[in-house]
Amino acid sequence: MQAVSTIHIWSLGQQILFFKTLAGRTTTLDTKLFAIRLSTAKATSIAIEHIILIINSLGSTRQAVNPSVYPKQAYFLAVCSVLRLFFSQSYSYRIDFWDCSSKAEWFLHQLVHNNVTNIRVAAGLYLATSINFLYFKSVISYLDTWRTLFNHPTIQG
Repeated sequence: MQAVSTIHIWSLGQQILFFKTLAGRTTTLDTKLFAIRLSTAKATSIAIEHIILIINSLGSTRQAVNPSVYPKQAYFLAVCSVLRLFFSQSYSYRIDFWDCSSKAEWFLHQLVHNNVTNIRVAAGLYLATSINFLYFKSVISYLDTWRTLFNHPTIQG
């Protein structure tokens, strides 16, 4: 079975965006990091000044914004590049990360949880849209950007 990442964006009690994507055969951490990446990208593309990201694992949230070197660093690069653009628009913009245990059975958390667990999709042979494939593409993209900047005459390291 494939993992599923989903995001729900609400504003003033109304759902303004819903997005669900298959994550492929992957770990829970990868799926959560991918959901954080998706949610920050989608939320910052809307005219919002304050983002509240609700997740049941603050450890994965910390890893998504952790600048140290580790195997899943491409998620950090993707999330932080989006957040850098978001915060550069205004000093009043902010993002909060809320930890919500599944045991709390909070309405919005349960809605997302049920939405994710109710779908069952068998994994195919060619997972070109899986998280691993997207992760690989983003790593290649960031390496190309780094090489370009490194070879630029005014920025050379």
